[in-house]
Amino acid sequence: MAKRIFAKKSRWEPKLFVIMGIITGMFALVLGGPMLLSRGQSMLGGSPGSVPKDAQQTLDSAHALLAQEAMDEAERVLQPLLRGNNPEITPQAIMLQADINHYRGDMDAALHLLTEASERFKGSRKFPHIAERKARQLEEMKQTDEARAIYESLRDNAPSEMRAMGYLGLGRLAERADELIEARDLYRRAVEDAPWGSPGWEEAVDLMGRLNVELIFSTKETPESRYYVVESGDTLINIGMKLNTTQGLLTRANNIEDASRLRPGQRLKHTPKDFFIIIERSTCHLYLFDSRGLFKRYRVGLGKPGHETALGRYTIGNKQVDPVWFKPGSEPIPAGDPENELGTRWMPMVPAEEGLPHDLGIHGTVAPDTIGTHASRGCARMHNHDVEELYDLVVRATPVEVVETIHDHHDDIEPSASEYTEVAATS
Repeated sequence: MAKRIFAKKSRWEPKLFVIMGIITGMFALVLGGPMLLSRGQSMLGGSPGSVPKDAQQTLDSAHALLAQEAMDEAERVLQPLLRGNNPEITPQAIMLQADINHYRGDMDAALHLLTEASERFKGSRKFPHIAERKARQLEEMKQTDEARAIYESLRDNAPSEMRAMGYLGLGRLAERADELIEARDLYRRAVEDAPWGSPGWEEAVDLMGRLNVELIFSTKETPESRYYVVESGDTLINIGMKLNTTQGLLTRANNIEDASRLRPGQRLKHTPKDFFIIIERSTCHLYLFDSRGLFKRYRVGLGKPGHETALGRYTIGNKQVDPVWFKPGSEPIPAGDPENELGTRWMPMVPAEEGLPHDLGIHGTVAPDTIGTHASRGCARMHNHDVEELYDLVVRATPVEVVETIHDHHDDIEPSASEYTEVAATS
């Protein structure tokens, strides 16, 4: 902060040239001070956390060019930053240059850059990011042991967000080795440690969700698996009712091609779940939760302006495969018709509160390009392959809540699971 220094008042009146000299000096200080300060900071290397504004703009420009696959231009823009030594900007520029080398197939050059940067910026706040990027490069080059050592170091020593990146990297290595249960659990740890909505969280959520579904639908036994022994007279329908699970899940998890050919004594794998659904209106996401937390996230299309998806609590009603659409003011539109907007599955959302509409549901679509947008008449529409998957996961009476933003709710989600179950039981 600039100081104002006041001299003692003189007993004599200063002459004009003295006054002019003082004024000139003050102008010089005002105009030249920032330049001298900047030059002094440059000579001293700058403050550790300083980020030159123009350098940040240059970096952002290089990112944008790379996103457009304009690699040569992005590389040209990066060159002045690569020659710098700013502890915030230079590591980011080096990682971006490594990305360019990687995309060009020059893996060795990318690894060399990252190895040098990890030495140069060992004390920087960006060091964990450089280490993670180097480990990912090693992972891509199948140098698994070296990558694992870095991921383990991040897991054990880094701040929480970067610790999550360690778990995420170890999860990818486990999945590459076909250790799917271990990989799923590592992805879950990454989701738990990473800040909600951060890049690491986003990646971990998608990987965890994919493996959660793969494992629950596969014949592979997991720690959560249970087995039911078929009794005389059993059908998949009544077994599903006994176990509170879906016929589709039993069919997939036991590789059943003909449901009419069950035999007494046959062991059927199932995974007990008390699912509940939260639909986030602001981002067009559907979150599927179980008692352990987030199970999978899906993209959905929701209500357009004037037909906004109504906030509140619902439960899943009687589900339908290949539904007929009873379009208001029109003849029924059969399944498979290009005009049938329900796609391949329909799951009505039955209001669990007063004042909610009775015509909403979760369904497939014939307009996949609208997924992730607000374009429906209020329903939650999904890609057909996603809605078919969800249909086989959730049972009738599964709780659904539509919220504006889940960010304000996610800390309280797990403790409220029993509350959702009570709503389902009384609906």
